[in-house]
Amino acid sequence: MGMFSEIHAANTAKKLEAIILKAMNDPCWGDVRSAVQGFVKEELVEWYYCECGDSWGGHVEHPDIVKAFPPKE
Repeated sequence: MGMFSEIHAANTAKKLEAIILKAMNDPCWGDVRSAVQGFVKEELVEWYYCECGDSWGGHVEHPDIVKAFPPKE
């Protein structure tokens, strides 16, 4: 993978991280938090971990996300 691909992966991981953290913490999701977190778990977390890995250290997984949604082994 080239340098530009790694930069793109790091940028994508940052954006996904912001979305996931907002879903986890933003009070506007209080009434439907479990549904939102279910969606995050099913649709975004695996993609987030993949982008973090593809960034080759350019973006490290956020500890709150790892705690809430542990990576699959």
